[in-house]
Amino acid sequence: MAGHGAYNQHATAQATAGGFGIALLASAARRTPCGPSGVVTIADYGASQGRNSLDPLSAAIDAIRSERGAGQEIVVVHTDLPDNDFATLFRTVAADNPSSYWRPGVFPAAVGRSFYEQLLPTATVGLGWSSIAVHWLAATPGALRGIWFATATPEQYRVWSAAAAADWRRFLRARAAELLPEGRMVIVVGGATGDGQTRLSGAERAMAAVERSLREMADDGLLSAAEVTAAAIPAWYRTPPEWHAPLTDAGLVMEHFEEHRLGDPLWNAVHDRNRTDSRDDAGNSADAAYARSVAQALRVSFGPSLLAGLPESRRPAVAAELFDNRLNNAILEDPGRPWFDWQLTVMVIAKPGR
Repeated sequence: MAGHGAYNQHATAQATAGGFGIALLASAARRTPCGPSGVVTIADYGASQGRNSLDPLSAAIDAIRSERGAGQEIVVVHTDLPDNDFATLFRTVAADNPSSYWRPGVFPAAVGRSFYEQLLPTATVGLGWSSIAVHWLAATPGALRGIWFATATPEQYRVWSAAAAADWRRFLRARAAELLPEGRMVIVVGGATGDGQTRLSGAERAMAAVERSLREMADDGLLSAAEVTAAAIPAWYRTPPEWHAPLTDAGLVMEHFEEHRLGDPLWNAVHDRNRTDSRDDAGNSADAAYARSVAQALRVSFGPSLLAGLPESRRPAVAAELFDNRLNNAILEDPGRPWFDWQLTVMVIAKPGR
């Protein structure tokens, strides 16, 4: 994710998605087991810069203490990749932030490693939370025609599908090791509809525009053909059978599974605001405000992985041209309708008691 607080600022669609899991998280929290020392441990898998974790974790902490008393000690462990912006995360959850979950007897911590491995001691986690994170793959599985799994050739698709299945199995096995008996995790993540290469995640139109913009930049001499070919987003949006498939092997059970058609939260936010105000705070029309919000959201979410093959010194300028200029203009040239129709999956996964 983009650093220096940029993801916190522009990940509003992800925050909307996470809201679909808060009630389920609170319900799971009321049944959360304590660890051997009497402390409840909550793991936040894929925390990024922390802003979108505040409301869910506040709800979980309140629910735990409603059952176990106001003095129940709780450890919250945020996990993300080593190059995550942990400085912004800890500023976000700081005790002087009125939106924070941090309160007496709550102890924030962090682990900077991939959640495709075990991150915490065996049988210590009572409650897990992951929001808009497990669609990311552990690594780019191989070459890809285009930048997005939906444009893969049949052979590329088989390779990426196998890698995505292996990653999900690894994720579940690691969580099964960490969870206490009767522990649970709530996962909110982008999903897909359909089967095989006909699957849809709801982002196809936007990703096609990003790919066109990359190729135009190559035509204009701003990128090499090799750099465009190497650009890929290591993400996979799973269908319901893929989510369910490896649970039994991991010793886990699916307690709750639901799908939502999220639509386009960015479109809704801009146009709800503009029903009463013809301009946003910067004086932009609804169309301009929406184009900017989409460009910034894609830049902070997908830009770092998409442009990871470029020298670090070039990435800011290329990202600005790709997203802030070309993608923004492409959206402005086709106004009047949303660019996303996100599919959302919400799960509660439990580790059975002894």
